[in-house]
Amino acid sequence: MLERMNELEQILDEVKDKEEILKPTRKQFWKIVRQIKRERNPDIDEIRIATKIRNILFDLDRGKTYSIGPYLALETILGFLSFFLYLYGLQTPIIWANILSWGLPEIIAVIIRFFGIFLVIAFFYPYGRLIAGNVLGIKLEAMCFDEYKEPTLKIDYETFLLASPSRRKWFFFFAGLWTLITDLVMSLIGWFIAGDILGFIIVIFFIGFYGPVIRSGTTSHGRGEMAHFNREKKIERAWKKSESRI
Repeated sequence: MLERMNELEQILDEVKDKEEILKPTRKQFWKIVRQIKRERNPDIDEIRIATKIRNILFDLDRGKTYSIGPYLALETILGFLSFFLYLYGLQTPIIWANILSWGLPEIIAVIIRFFGIFLVIAFFYPYGRLIAGNVLGIKLEAMCFDEYKEPTLKIDYETFLLASPSRRKWFFFFAGLWTLITDLVMSLIGWFIAGDILGFIIVIFFIGFYGPVIRSGTTSHGRGEMAHFNREKKIERAWKKSESRI
């Protein structure tokens, strides 16, 4: 423990006031974080230093963060405007069985519907993390943009590391599932109003994406929340093994 604490303090000194952090330093830091996550009773002092380091790395990688309240309100307004855009696209009748005979109006209507659904999912996406965090005791501290420039909520890393592996696992699972839930709600609305099946097509796409990600067990950042779910699930297994040895 003392050796690990010394390593964390050295890393903190190294990353302070730096505009670029060397890859070996990052790699060593995340290795220590994984060790902390596997601890049955993690040391609060280690967690606090790890949180400081992670926040420095976060600011370097993601840039500016914003207060949750005003930006979540803005996201909500934009989400409802996107919903109305989708409703506007539903005004043009479309017969999906006659897709080969569609004219320009039908093609434009489908494009409008697609962007309406896509934007609703994107703007309401932060609510997945917000709901999961409130249920599982993981705080969210700011609004930010992920590596794909999509809006999301920054996790309070101290409460995240203090949470059990199971809570961290389900946090990411629900945050990813929320996009599917949002799309499913849009699908049902479109179906009942105009017999639209575009939302269901997107649902199938999400299932086709999430399913292989979970089955493969990948932890690649490019695979979104479900990759984080896989990572925490692996840590949970190691955590449970340590419990069985006690």
